[in-house]
Amino acid sequence: METAPERPTVIVKRCETYDQARIMEIFQNGMAELNFQPRGKIFVKPNVVFSTKDGKYGSTAYTDTAVIGGSLLALSRTKGVRRIDLGEKTAIGYPTRLAFKNAGYYDVVKAIQPQTEAPVRIFCIDEQLRDRVFVGGKVHDTLKISRKMARADYKIYLPKLKCHCVSSMTGAVKLNIGICSDDERAIRHDFLLNDKIVDLLEVGTPDFIMMDAIDVGVGNEAVPTPRKLGLIIMGTNPLAVDLVGARLLGYNLKDVPYLQRAVERGYTPSDISNIRITGDLHSIEDLDKAAERLLPYDDEYFKWQNIEKDLARLECPIRFYWGYTNRREQKKCLTGCIMGIKMFFGFLERYAGAEAFKNAKPVVMVVGEIQERIDAKGQEVFMIGSCSRATVVNAKKIVKIDNCFTTAVDLAQTIRGRLGIPAPILDAEEVLPLVKNFAIASIVKLLSFRYFQDIIFFLKRGLQKRI
Repeated sequence: METAPERPTVIVKRCETYDQARIMEIFQNGMAELNFQPRGKIFVKPNVVFSTKDGKYGSTAYTDTAVIGGSLLALSRTKGVRRIDLGEKTAIGYPTRLAFKNAGYYDVVKAIQPQTEAPVRIFCIDEQLRDRVFVGGKVHDTLKISRKMARADYKIYLPKLKCHCVSSMTGAVKLNIGICSDDERAIRHDFLLNDKIVDLLEVGTPDFIMMDAIDVGVGNEAVPTPRKLGLIIMGTNPLAVDLVGARLLGYNLKDVPYLQRAVERGYTPSDISNIRITGDLHSIEDLDKAAERLLPYDDEYFKWQNIEKDLARLECPIRFYWGYTNRREQKKCLTGCIMGIKMFFGFLERYAGAEAFKNAKPVVMVVGEIQERIDAKGQEVFMIGSCSRATVVNAKKIVKIDNCFTTAVDLAQTIRGRLGIPAPILDAEEVLPLVKNFAIASIVKLLSFRYFQDIIFFLKRGLQKRI
């Protein structure tokens, strides 16, 4: 007679403030309760989507420095741990080192080093050597990941719980997008994004997770608005941790497409009822009660998750058309260019303000294939993405952005200030640090032989396939 599989445990602890000493204690107790005993070389992965100097665009798009410091201290004082490497790749088209600097990561690592008992280092995944590893997935057959991650004895993930404009939420499972440099990250970041995320679990299943849910980010994940939840979530099963996180955000499995796809492909648990919840909360009812702190589920909670609704909210004259990507099945791509546009508008609103949208130029923006004829009325038209098609008449000018997928950076570089909205890409204070850090990153990649390794990868695999 077969015995039922043991339910994964998720620990939920109350923690109202970013107290590094308290967080270190919670981390240590969590390891003990889950019988997690790391040894050897440890790879630590935080969540740093985007950050800016002095928190200009918010501070909940990345794992807080107190969580970083407390976790690294706890790990460094664990018997048998020989080395700790904290690494991340931030959003496409943005240098990780600048995000680390603005988030305060270099400062916190420097501050704790005199107190650590094992060496602690911080590195940018986009600048260092990679190993090719087998995946055997639906999108990736192989993947190039950080050598320090690939050769680590244990992987620790420190995700930030927050809403997401196309995936509903981010957590431990989606954190794997950040193990990919831009070349791998851009592959099938479209209607196959959820399969891509599940593929990454093959090489990116963490051994221990501590999720920062003290201040949760709502709205657009790159420039979220903070709301106090006052919790830390720990576990050893990424799906279990994310299902608990999803419930706290007001979602169930069916609301988070990458979790649903993971379950369809055999990952467990398949339902929150199959999770043992312990710590300061002990049941699904306790989670629902705690989640009330995030209410209301208003426009701010879902900001820039529905483009038409938010353009109307801002009384913006921009006309937006979203059509089908798959003509035969008449399906829209929910996770490609549309995500770039949501992030682009989210940044613009945070930078320029709501009034700037009200005074914007009445341009036309098109994603996917539009069947009906569009009268541009003498306005400029932006066709966004390789699949965008429409019969447009009376256009002042038609600009095609022929990328699949189109990122927020692509949009910023092409559109710039042509919407009549002040744009950060035209602001020297915004652009000069980017240029400086791209230059530094390029030098580091040269010195670390990353460029040479990428050329060799191409000659051995990419060029051979093309020939």
